[in-house]
Amino acid sequence: MATPAAADPVAEIRAARAAYNAAIAARDPAGVRAALGDPYVGIAGSGGEVISGAEAMTDYFARSFKTPGFLGFVRTPDVVTVATPPVRAMERGHWSGGSVNGRFSGEYLAVWVPTSQGWKLRSETFVTLTNGAPTRP
Repeated sequence: MATPAAADPVAEIRAARAAYNAAIAARDPAGVRAALGDPYVGIAGSGGEVISGAEAMTDYFARSFKTPGFLGFVRTPDVVTVATPPVRAMERGHWSGGSVNGRFSGEYLAVWVPTSQGWKLRSETFVTLTNGAPTRP
């Protein structure tokens, strides 16, 4: 794998996360896909759903973006640690999101890998810690 040319891999990973959050907020499936590497695995907050593959995660969001009441998700990194040598990185943080039917939040762990197109997500595991009541209009 190629190592990104960025002088600061942590800053590049944080920027990639910000772009991923922006793609979700803009309801942009192509922007979501741009953050994901191959292979990719996501584990939903309940632990019951595994999304295997970058295309499957992109499809998940494309369907969600069309769902009335979908409010989106925001992932906020607390810690980003890059391996030595920089062949992978770990991001740990907190997330929130949901729909008008309920708000959720929790913590997550993500693995990033360097590619010739920059750092890409290899995996994300979300843990739901708060199940909120439906949002009232």
